[in-house]
Amino acid sequence: MGNYYFKLAWLSFKKTPLLSLLMVGTISVGIAAAMITITVGYMMGKNPLPDKSERVAMVHLNSWDPSQPISYRKNGEPDIPNMLTYQDAMALLAADKADKHVPFVSFNTSVRAEADDVTSAQTHNIRSTSRHFFSVFGAPFIYGSTWSAEADQQGQSVIVLSKRENDRLFDGANSVGENIILGTQLYRVVGVIDDWQPTPKFYVNAFDMYTPTLPYFVPLESQIRNNFFSPTTMGWYCWGDDASSTLQEVMSSECVWIRFWVEFESEQSKQAYFQFMEDYTEEQRKVGRFLRPEPNRLMTVTEFLEEEGAVSEENKLGIVYALAFLFACLCNVMSLMMTKFHGKGGEVGLRRAVGATKQHIAVQFGCESILVGFLGGVIGLALAQLGLAALTDMYPEYHANVMTMNLTLMVSTVALAIGTSLLFGLWPIYRATRTQLSSQLKSL
Repeated sequence: MGNYYFKLAWLSFKKTPLLSLLMVGTISVGIAAAMITITVGYMMGKNPLPDKSERVAMVHLNSWDPSQPISYRKNGEPDIPNMLTYQDAMALLAADKADKHVPFVSFNTSVRAEADDVTSAQTHNIRSTSRHFFSVFGAPFIYGSTWSAEADQQGQSVIVLSKRENDRLFDGANSVGENIILGTQLYRVVGVIDDWQPTPKFYVNAFDMYTPTLPYFVPLESQIRNNFFSPTTMGWYCWGDDASSTLQEVMSSECVWIRFWVEFESEQSKQAYFQFMEDYTEEQRKVGRFLRPEPNRLMTVTEFLEEEGAVSEENKLGIVYALAFLFACLCNVMSLMMTKFHGKGGEVGLRRAVGATKQHIAVQFGCESILVGFLGGVIGLALAQLGLAALTDMYPEYHANVMTMNLTLMVSTVALAIGTSLLFGLWPIYRATRTQLSSQLKSL
């Protein structure tokens, strides 16, 4: 029976091609505009660690200057730094109270393969972190693996690089065991990670969440031992002496510059870690530090994304405008449907005369609405893909993942078109079924 009604819908579509195409085109334009903005908003704000986002947390210790005025978070709570001093980061690492620790900073230096000429060196941003970075944040390896615990502790000159840089430096071959020169230091490759772009890149601040993942990773202690220091890119905030001339001065100061994430296997270990943070704070207060009253925090991934405003107010407003535009398009489609269904009064009267009920007429027109919505959704999906491709070219600073529909969004695009077409077709269908039989037959 369903095939019969869709056959009638297709015949009706072909009988009034201009009106039908106008409805399809109106829906497709509205759906494309809506799904472009929804896609960008969804990809910017989706949970990048759905399996363990509540077990991974950023450490916030309130070591800031007690004389500075208090700033406040969006929820009204007093704000505290989301980075740690070198002294505090090393103390947390030494205590080893979490299941995994991920301190990290970044610095700039020149990079080249050992066999390449010095003129081929390129300046890159390097991530210095711990061996746990890759397992906590889900970076997949295609060659080798992360470095050892000894490399973390001793600051060994080892490096993990991205597939993109492995392709550039070693033509995509397995480069584990090869050497790379960072600045003037020789580093041995221990692993290569696959193309990996968490969206959003939740472990950094909002400014960097949608930029490409850094291509090189080294142990934090190796940065310290090799004295890599790039003041313009490392990013720190200081009070007191405001040290900024050398890495050693920053390390010995109250400057906060190390982000520190931890992972827990259970809620109990997470609570125990927070208590350890409280005890550590009390110890530091006894020696004249941590003098502000605001509490420490363990901020989960989802809380951090919300705090950093992963989806800006402008993006949210854009989604509202796009949905309003879609609503206007659907109102026009509803008007066109009423015109079309009214023009089919004679056909409806004839079908009613030979035994069709109002329910049969409603199903027939409902199938026609679904067909219009399906075709509009498919065309709208194609237009949305073109629009997202154009945005990718217009905003190269954002990673392409932000402008890419996943399968869920693609299916949702077509489903939204069908659902809204049928919803806005209910009133024209109702009006068509309420027309008196006598008047319908007179139109023949």
